Amino acid sequence: MEGMITLAESEHIKIDYYSFNDPLKGIYFVEQGLPPVIGLDYSLQNDLPLLRSVLAEELGHHFTSVGNCIPRQFYNYSARQHIDKAEYKALRWAANYLITDDALLNAFQNCIDTVSELAEHFMVTPEMINLRLKLFEKPIH
Repeated sequence: MEGMITLAESEHIKIDYYSFNDPLKGIYFVEQGLPPVIGLDYSLQNDLPLLRSVLAEELGHHFTSVGNCIPRQFYNYSARQHIDKAEYKALRWAANYLITDDALLNAFQNCIDTVSELAEHFMVTPEMINLRLKLFEKPIH
């Protein structure tokens, strides 16, 4: 967690907690002339693996997204596709940031190899582990 907080500070990203409606757990917002903001739902404070996963994804938006990708109601397919691509890029960044290839290989060498064991070991959600395993199998060049 500390590494992500330090990274956010170095990028001048403000992190605050808010009350969001389910299923929203986090949001990245940037407006020209203002520092970026990552909003996290208060409920995340009681779930470290989910907090780490959501915060990493929101940081991923900072490093991978261009333009406004805030969730909204969609009226056409191309708008939905744009958001889906931005979400995937941010998730991919998060998975690679939280779990490096070397760390994953080290876990395998220590017989930590089920999704639940890996999630506990890396303190992330099982969904983040599943994505990271897919990325590990098929690296993107």
